[in-house]
Amino acid sequence: MQKLKKEQLAIGNYHYTNWPFEHFLKSVQELGLKNIEIWGAKPHFLVDIQSPDYLRTTAKKIQDAGLNVICFCPEQNNYPVNISASETSLRRWSIEHMKHSIEAAALLGAPTVLLCPGNGTMDEQPEAIRDRFAVSARELSQTAADYGVILALETQAQTDALFMNTAQQQREVLDMVSHPNFKMMLDTVQLAQFDTSVAEDMRIIGTENVQHVHLGNTVLREKTVGEKRLPGIYSLGRSVCGHIGFREGNLPLMQNLKELAEANYQHFVTIEICQKAYWMEADRFAKEALELIQDAFI
Repeated sequence: MQKLKKEQLAIGNYHYTNWPFEHFLKSVQELGLKNIEIWGAKPHFLVDIQSPDYLRTTAKKIQDAGLNVICFCPEQNNYPVNISASETSLRRWSIEHMKHSIEAAALLGAPTVLLCPGNGTMDEQPEAIRDRFAVSARELSQTAADYGVILALETQAQTDALFMNTAQQQREVLDMVSHPNFKMMLDTVQLAQFDTSVAEDMRIIGTENVQHVHLGNTVLREKTVGEKRLPGIYSLGRSVCGHIGFREGNLPLMQNLKELAEANYQHFVTIEICQKAYWMEADRFAKEALELIQDAFI
């Protein structure tokens, strides 16, 4: 089995938000990892209220712990951030919020900023939402270039975005935006939902255009009553239960990692556990995740 390098592995603070940020740093040290991904959400980070001095101080704290920030993921789904909104004022506010997030990432030393696509409304054609997104992404890509970071676009479940769900759609906007600081990312839970593989998505997007990967586990299951009632165009893919503990899901994580290695993927892979059920025992589930996948790395 081809393997990735251990220095490509990172872990996010997504399931540590019941704990002080310092506890997260200590936990990562104890795991023997060097790379972290930061979720830009309360209580650890909320870019609209935290000053540049706070971010610089935090960057120094991370550096002193011997760790590197490899990606900053400002929350873009649960807050009213929508860079594809049809309302001009909301879209403008969202773009400015994301510009602030890009600046925050640079102050923290993160080379990559995760970008979510935003959303439109059910009465619109998906192409109209996509076109607004492309305009916003082009502007944000230039800001990213100004700060020396790369944007990495993530697909979403159809319950979160009506137009950016598959690698084919990623490829479309990659060509539309056509900016060197605008790249793509893969999430193994999203791949499973739309019944595709790392190898297939890499072929569609191009390995050179994939900047980041989220490694998450989930349970593929029968669709819920609510999911079954969605109109056909918005009921694609399979049902999943989010990013759960690695020992509790049924995805082929080792195969995912093997296909990344075979594609000669050179960037980072972040362990993502993002459910409130895991917040109380954050250290335990981080350790279990690492133990489960460590043989895929050299």
